[in-house]
Amino acid sequence: MQDFFGFIAVLPDEFPKRSAESPAVSHTFAIMSFGTAAVLSFLWSTVKYLIGVGVAMAGFHDPLYGWIFTSAGAFVGVVLFTYSEFWLEGYLKKYIKPGKRFSKTKRRLVWLRLHGGLPLIALLTPLILSIPVGTLLCTTFIHQKHKIILWQSISIAFWGTLIFGTLMLFDVNIVQYLKR
Repeated sequence: MQDFFGFIAVLPDEFPKRSAESPAVSHTFAIMSFGTAAVLSFLWSTVKYLIGVGVAMAGFHDPLYGWIFTSAGAFVGVVLFTYSEFWLEGYLKKYIKPGKRFSKTKRRLVWLRLHGGLPLIALLTPLILSIPVGTLLCTTFIHQKHKIILWQSISIAFWGTLIFGTLMLFDVNIVQYLKR
């Protein structure tokens, strides 16, 4: 067993040793391991998708479970951060005075909006940007919450299908391939 962020996780290699001791004990450890992997992959995916994917690949034998828990966690993160950032933006506008009209940051945002916009930010959010940063950039571009949630959800489903689909269909682990 390993202590994994405060949880006790039973590695899949230890299942045969545990099942030889007692079937009831091995069943209990299997449920604990599945539950720990489910909770950790869900929670990590709400903030940083790739960490949730790594936890899901380490914790689940079936890639379908990994896809379900990481996609659900990322979707919850997108909804949570989209609504909280609209609230935060409204709160900050009351107390912060506007700065220079044309700054370097604003020029970059205009370039990004003209050359890719919401679909590009949504595509980059799960892998390169984190979920909070991606939704913050999306809320600066567009103020329609349903469009932000739709594009982010499409992006999450695309990356999840690409990562876990290649693992399931071709037994190719993209994360291990990228480490080389």
